[in-house]
Amino acid sequence: MSTTYPAADAQAEHVSAEPLWRLGTAYFGRKTVLVAAELGLFTLLSGRTADAEEIRRELGLHPRAVSDLLDALVALEMLERKDGRYANTPVAEHYLNKNRPSYVGAFLTTADARWDRLADALRTGEPQNRWGAGPQMFTEQYRTTEAWRNFNAGMDYLNGMIGPALAGSFDWSRVATVADVGGGRGNLIVPILRRYPHLSAIVFDLPGVEPVCAEHLERLGLSDRARFMVGDFFAEPLPTTDVLIFSHVLHDWGVPERRSLLAAAFRALPPGGTVLICDPMIDDDRRGPANALLTSLNMLLVTPHGGEYTKASCKGWLAEAGFTDLADRPLGPNNTLVIGVKPR
Repeated sequence: MSTTYPAADAQAEHVSAEPLWRLGTAYFGRKTVLVAAELGLFTLLSGRTADAEEIRRELGLHPRAVSDLLDALVALEMLERKDGRYANTPVAEHYLNKNRPSYVGAFLTTADARWDRLADALRTGEPQNRWGAGPQMFTEQYRTTEAWRNFNAGMDYLNGMIGPALAGSFDWSRVATVADVGGGRGNLIVPILRRYPHLSAIVFDLPGVEPVCAEHLERLGLSDRARFMVGDFFAEPLPTTDVLIFSHVLHDWGVPERRSLLAAAFRALPPGGTVLICDPMIDDDRRGPANALLTSLNMLLVTPHGGEYTKASCKGWLAEAGFTDLADRPLGPNNTLVIGVKPR
């Protein structure tokens, strides 16, 4: 007895599975890199080269797949291979070596664990980090300096793609002072300060971040031009500077909190002052970009009310707060900059 398929099913025989295959192999690549970091491969290769047998022996691996692992990491541009010996690429050395303060392996592995619970979050609307709302959402998770250090390494990983773009996407020549609100250990402002030596900066964040920020700025030789200011941006006035930056901050909170923060920015800025908002914003027709919509799902997993938003929504909140001369522009491949000015 033969089976008759509907016409739609017959047409589907000619639909390529390539998009799904790309998604699947992208996950394979991500997992391979994270497991290699967890095993300590990139830490082992810091400052040296080794062949496959040396790596296998020192990491205690089975011989069956060592060459596949190492050559996959070469193809993924995490390792280099020359004359049968492997070495870290610059990105692996900087971000995946556990001995560096910029290590993000723990940050990315935690994100992987959260995404395993996406179905639960979609059914309940609840974050999969159960740490409450408000500032305690951060202080309960990051009670120790080491925990703050790991968290801020992850933020630096993100800001490392934003800071250089922001340095070139705004006219800093007419600005004397800038504050990064919720700025972690200050990595966002580093490329701005280096490009514009006349600038001075404030990093405004919770008390637990202060020692992490201080050591970071000292290491970079910028502690004479940037200082940390302790504060809870929901409870205390924001710094009075020429420019206030909210980078990957508004998307942590619901709409009422976003409006509150922008109203606080308007009060703190002098006439003619500027607020800069950086987030992976969604296009106004909500058809993309995919990274912004996926990041919004990530905010579901980690915050009670956060999520990404459209450029039009952002401009609406700025206008409500009193800002004018609203503008937006791309900020690298994954983020958007929205600008608002306090009237003189």
